[in-house]
Amino acid sequence: MKNVLIVGHCDLDNPLVTSLIEKNFSAKVTRVKLLQKTIGYLEKQDYDLVIINRIGAFDQEGGLELIKEIKKDGRFKAPLMMVTNYKDQMDKAIESGAVEGYGKDKLYDKETVELLSKYLG
Repeated sequence: MKNVLIVGHCDLDNPLVTSLIEKNFSAKVTRVKLLQKTIGYLEKQDYDLVIINRIGAFDQEGGLELIKEIKKDGRFKAPLMMVTNYKDQMDKAIESGAVEGYGKDKLYDKETVELLSKYLG
């Protein structure tokens, strides 16, 4: 079973992303509401994928800054994936070391499941 960490998603989006993952993959999903608590979760367990919202719903922290912080730390090997509808933000996330992510508007697209299967299949 794979382990997925979902970071910063609101109470409406979190169950949608969790359901998509659990319906399509053998994976356990853990939720982190506050971006600043992500490192603590990464220190306690290895994850196969970390899905980070562009803006934390509960703390308004930036997902791009979190990706940079995790990559700078260097201790964690899990792929980091940003969720954003903004191409410029996705490009910046990838430049900062994240893998290709998806936009909320593409959550139910076949391509999103294929993208996730690279890490969870």
